[in-house]
Amino acid sequence: MKRQGMDHGRVGTLVEAIRDDILYGVYRAGEWLKQIDLQERYEANRFEVREALVELRNRRLVEHKVNSGFRVAAPDPEELLHLKAVRTILETGAADPVVGLATAADLDDLERLAARFEQAIETADPPTRAELNFAFHRRLYDIAANPVLAGLIRDMRERGQSGTTGRWFTLAGLRLSAQEHHAMVAAIRARDAAALRQLIDRHINRR
Repeated sequence: MKRQGMDHGRVGTLVEAIRDDILYGVYRAGEWLKQIDLQERYEANRFEVREALVELRNRRLVEHKVNSGFRVAAPDPEELLHLKAVRTILETGAADPVVGLATAADLDDLERLAARFEQAIETADPPTRAELNFAFHRRLYDIAANPVLAGLIRDMRERGQSGTTGRWFTLAGLRLSAQEHHAMVAAIRARDAAALRQLIDRHINRR
C-alpha cells in the first residue's frame, strides 16, 4: 500500500542523490543529517527523506541513533582494514577478465577518465574529484563483464569511502592516485594482468 505523501520512485532517486553526496564528500563521516535540511536541499517531503535514510542505513552508509537521528556512518579502523582486505580480493580478481576483455574503446574511455581526474586535482573541489575517481573505477571494473563482481566491488568501495583518510587529503597523495590510474591503463593496454593486480593492490592498500 502506498503511503500518503510518498512517491516510491522519488524515494529511489533521493537515495541515490544522498548516497552520491556522501560518497563524493559533501557529507563527511560522522556528520549529522538533519531531515529538514535534506528536505530543502533535495526538494523532498519528510516521508520521502525518512524512507531514503532508512534505505541508506540498510546499505550501511548512514547510521541511526535513537533520540538523535541519522548521521553518516564512520567505519572503525578495524572494519576499514577488513573492507580493504575484501576489496583487494575482489578487485585484484577482476584483473584477468579486465585485461582479457578490454577493447580499444574501453582503453580510450579509461584514458579520458584518468586524465579528467588528474586535471581535477588542480582545478576542482573535493566532491568533483571523488566523483571522477569513482567514475574511473566503475568503468574499469565494468570491463570484466561480470555485474555481480562489479556490484560487490562498488558496495565495498562505498562502505569504506566515508572513512577515507591519508592520500585523499594531500595533493601529493592525489597526484600519486592519478599516476596509478594511468599505470593501470598502461598495464591493460600491454595485456599484463600481473602488473594490473600489483597496481590495484598498491592503490587500495597504500596509506
